Amino acid sequence: MSSVAQKGLLALSIVFILAGLGLTIAGVFSPAWQVVDIREFRAEHQHGLWWDCIRAEKHVVAVGDFYDETPLHCMYKFDNSAEMVIENTLNNIDEDGAAGESEHHRFWAWHKAILFFIITSQLLAFLSICTGVCAPCFPPTAFVFTISLFIALICSLIADGVFFLAANRVDNRFVQGMVGTYEQRIGYAFYLHIMGTVCWVVAFICAITTTYKFISGRDPSGSKENLFTWQSQRAATHNV
Repeated sequence: MSSVAQKGLLALSIVFILAGLGLTIAGVFSPAWQVVDIREFRAEHQHGLWWDCIRAEKHVVAVGDFYDETPLHCMYKFDNSAEMVIENTLNNIDEDGAAGESEHHRFWAWHKAILFFIITSQLLAFLSICTGVCAPCFPPTAFVFTISLFIALICSLIADGVFFLAANRVDNRFVQGMVGTYEQRIGYAFYLHIMGTVCWVVAFICAITTTYKFISGRDPSGSKENLFTWQSQRAATHNV
């Protein structure tokens, strides 16, 4: 593989890492991981990883009037005041028909686990970008580039898997209203994160190829030029 193709493959890998980073960040900042339309409350509830949003719906009331939606009203799962409201609501579950839905606004351990793996994967992806940029000038960073990207990919896959399993549990999948039970659907935020993970898969495939070429490549004259000869040349330069 020529030097130009090698660097082009490295650049392509970095582009896919950046795309995956953007998609995963967009996913984690969106509340639409689980979405449910509670018809009796005429509201759409979006349950995210660290914040939840509610949108009250306006329906057609006369000829010529169009269906409209109000802005989202959001709250943080880790907000202490919101936690107190949820506790009070659950204590009055016999009197308040909406109390069952309040359970879905809590900051559960699986939310924290998913956030941990997502944030870790994003930090490692950023590290891989930094080391990938340095790889042409400093070949040993190619190892760090590939390893950090691989661990980022694993963490992202774990986050996707944990969410998918948790979201399909009966207690998380169904929301109890006053008179009915409603099924939550997986929202677009999860699919954004999935797309980011796929980008990292493609980036890792490119990274494996380019790292191998950085470690064992041949110059145009046909002589072996790899990481070990680079280290020997560097040591000889210091000795001189």
